[in-house]
Amino acid sequence: MRVNIETERQDLFDTSILIGMRIHISGNVTEEGLTQAFDKAVKTHEILGMRVGLDEQNVAYYETIETTPEGSNQSEKADKSDISQNTNSNKNKIYVDNTPWKDIIKREEKKRFRIEDGEFLKAFIYELDQDGCGILFLMHHLGGDGKSLVYFIETFMNRLSAESVEASAASNEFREIRTIPAGDMSDEALKDRVGPLMILPKIYNSRWEKDEKRKTFDFSDLDAAYETYWSDKSSVIDEYVISPEMVAKILDRCKEWNIGFTAYITTSFLRWRGVKMDIGYAVDAREDGNRSMGNQATGISIKYAYNYNKTFKKNAIHVQKLMTGKLEDDGARNFILPFMAAFDNALLDALNLEHAGSYTSKTSKKLASLLGYGKKTKDLSVTNLTMLDIPQVYGSFKIDYFSFIPPVISYGRNIVGLSTLGDCTVMTLHRVKEK
Repeated sequence: MRVNIETERQDLFDTSILIGMRIHISGNVTEEGLTQAFDKAVKTHEILGMRVGLDEQNVAYYETIETTPEGSNQSEKADKSDISQNTNSNKNKIYVDNTPWKDIIKREEKKRFRIEDGEFLKAFIYELDQDGCGILFLMHHLGGDGKSLVYFIETFMNRLSAESVEASAASNEFREIRTIPAGDMSDEALKDRVGPLMILPKIYNSRWEKDEKRKTFDFSDLDAAYETYWSDKSSVIDEYVISPEMVAKILDRCKEWNIGFTAYITTSFLRWRGVKMDIGYAVDAREDGNRSMGNQATGISIKYAYNYNKTFKKNAIHVQKLMTGKLEDDGARNFILPFMAAFDNALLDALNLEHAGSYTSKTSKKLASLLGYGKKTKDLSVTNLTMLDIPQVYGSFKIDYFSFIPPVISYGRNIVGLSTLGDCTVMTLHRVKEK
C-alpha cells in the first residue's frame, strides 16, 4: 500500500524533528515483558510497518514493508556510542540503556532516523527495578503527531497488562495509518482555502524552477544536513512539574476569566519576556476522534506583546480572544495545511536545508526568511495535549509520571509541551543552543 506525504512534507528534511515522551510505570515489570509489549504494540499500528520513499517525480510517500517475523527479539543492550547504527535499522525497537534520559535525547536527536527503512520509533528503558521502570519514547514526526505517540503508549500499556477483556480487545485492534491529505490543490480551490496568499507558492515555485531548475534532494542530502546542523549545537530541556494545588488554582482563575489553560501559560511567558512575540500553537485535527498513528495536526499563530499597563487577567483574556478568533475560523485553523502543500516539494526540502546550513539558494533563502525558517523563527511554540484521554491504570500497572517533549522544529525557537495524566501535570521547555 502507498500513501502520499502531502501536508506533512515539510517534516521530511527537518533536522530536529523527534517527539519525546517519558513515562514512569509503577509495578513489577520485567525487561522481557516490556520487550514483548513493545513488539506487539508496534504490530498494532500500520504506520510502524511502513517506510518513506521518494519517487522519480520527487513525491514522498509511505509504503508497506515486510513486517518483523513473529518471535523475533527487538530488545538489545544499547551501545551508548552508536546505538542507532544497528544493521536492523529498519525496525522500531526498544533498548535497555542506563544513561540519563536527557543525555539519551541529546545523543539520539543528532542521529537521523532511517525513515526510508521504516525506523520511526525508539524506546529506551533507562530505569528498571522492583518498583517499576522509566521509559523514554522518541518518534520521528512522520510517524505521527503528539497524540499518535500517546495512543502508541496506550497500546503498549494494554499489551503489557492484558489482564482484562477490555485491555485485550484494545490491544488487538489494528489501527490503520491516518494522515491529512492536501485535498483539491487547483488554483480555484486554493484561492478559496488560502485566499490572496495563494500567490506566494505560485511566485516562489516559478522562481525555484527558473533559478534552480527544480533541483531535488535525497536522503544523502539529509545526512549532510544533520552533520552540519548538529556540529555546533546541543539540545536544552527544562522540565517543570506543576503541583495539583497550583493546577487547581490556575484552573479556577481560567474558569472565572473564561479562558483556557494554554492562554494562561502563554500570558505567563509573555509577561516574563516583555516583548512582542510570534507564537505558534499545534492544533489537533482529528475530527473523527480516531486513535491511529499518523500526522493529524494543524496549527495557528498569534502575535502579542504583554501590556504592563493592564492586569494579568486582561492580558490573558486578550490572548484567549486572539486564539479563539483563529480556532473558530475554519479558514485560519486549516490555512497552514494547503498553503504549505502548495509549494514545490523540493523547495520545502530546501527550506529545512537552509535552516540546517547545508544548502542555500537565492530562492530558498528568501522564502526561508519569509516563512520563519531563517533567523526569524517563531519566538514560542506551544503544544498542550491537555488531560490525556488514556487510562492511568492498566491492570497491576500504573503510569505515575508522564512528560511530553515536543521537537524544536526548524521554524520554532522555544518549544513548550504540556500534558496531564491523573494529577501529574508537566510542562517542558525545549530549545537548541549553539555550543
